[in-house]
Amino acid sequence: MKKRYLYSLLFGIPGLFVAGIISIVLFGALAGILWIYVFGDHPWPSYTEPLISMGFVLAVLTIWIVSIGLGYVVGKRLEKDPVLNRNHVLISVGFTVVFLLLIVLQQWSMGNLGPRSDSVLCSEFCVRHGYSGSGMPPSTRAKEFAAAMIIPVTKSWQSHWIILTRITQNEKSLSSPALFQQGLYHHTQENSGRK
Repeated sequence: MKKRYLYSLLFGIPGLFVAGIISIVLFGALAGILWIYVFGDHPWPSYTEPLISMGFVLAVLTIWIVSIGLGYVVGKRLEKDPVLNRNHVLISVGFTVVFLLLIVLQQWSMGNLGPRSDSVLCSEFCVRHGYSGSGMPPSTRAKEFAAAMIIPVTKSWQSHWIILTRITQNEKSLSSPALFQQGLYHHTQENSGRK
């Protein structure tokens, strides 16, 4: 393989991540400027969302193509030297691995990867049982976990408040709905103002 094509890959693969980061920063700043100085808190015109989205995609592609072109030029200049510089390959692979690792860590911190938090398990449990939302207070004791949820539910003329409480004496997390159902107490109050 000619070095011009190899260096296009060496610059292009991490260049995709760099293009994405630069575009996110630029279009985040553009959206902030539009919000502060142009549209404010009023509803934005319908053309802004597709326009900003298309501009973002074009910016990513443009920056990525520039990085590939830069790799092509560098590789073409280095074709006179028959030996491949391993440091260049290691730098490219290193940047790619670092960017992938940062993506995985960011997704892990957001809860999209790895074990789900008690709050997410609680919310999924409530949604499965027909309630629109839930919430959990932070734990106040190290060895005793208490979770209380107050859920307003309105059915036709009745207004209900459902309070769900779960208390355990150990440090086990809510790893399954079955574990959550043990010790679950329902308390329902009807709105006494209507019959």
